[in-house]
Amino acid sequence: QGHARAQYRLGGMLANGEGGSEDCAEARRLFGLAAAQGDADAQCDLGAMHDDGEGGPQDLVEARRLYGLAAAQGHAMAQLNLGIMHANGEGGPRDDDEALRLYDLAAAQGDERAEDA
Repeated sequence: QGHARAQYRLGGMLANGEGGSEDCAEARRLFGLAAAQGDADAQCDLGAMHDDGEGGPQDLVEARRLYGLAAAQGHAMAQLNLGIMHANGEGGPRDDDEALRLYDLAAAQGDERAEDA
């Protein structure tokens, strides 16, 4: 049926080996289905999988794009991760001003890691 939250939750279970063996490739596929439907959690987690090369090849450009989609929806972790990518020039050009803006957005939501960035 394409229920984004169910796809996201099952993907999370597979990524963490909950209820069975870990299957990061299938988790990545399920996160992709949910992310394509606009699920910010799935976009952020799929971005992290691309960032780390989990369940498939590392793709920093795609990680940055996915974090951007989730960050635009107000996802604090995505804002922090995207800020880090901007600060380090990962997956695109370095942009310290954008990194600081993203850290501020995440910090305003209570993300303590962003407050320390």
